[in-house]
Amino acid sequence: MPSSSTSCTIDLTDGVLRVQVRPGLPDEVQQCYRAIANECVTRRCERLLVVGSSTIDAFSHLALRDVLRAMALAGLPEPFRLAVVAETANLIAIYDAGIEARRFMNEADALRWLAP
Repeated sequence: MPSSSTSCTIDLTDGVLRVQVRPGLPDEVQQCYRAIANECVTRRCERLLVVGSSTIDAFSHLALRDVLRAMALAGLPEPFRLAVVAETANLIAIYDAGIEARRFMNEADALRWLAP
């Protein structure tokens, strides 16, 4: 189920929906986060890994906060876990949306935490 655009790659591997959000224009980054929400809700995913970087406008990554709220309202399966890897220092920290989430400095640690 790989899906890809200029600023977004979505893959489902071993029960983890992995999303790479690369630098892009604010509209592109926001579109990526909307695609994440659609995939998670449609597939009822329990594990989500977001790997993000930002060199243009870190504030566009605030769209993740809104997407998480929408996903929580739509209903997420129990137990839902989200891991976020910020590859650049200027990426805005994720906001609490009432779901279990943690921030990681590298993908290996994030995947260990996501393991069932």
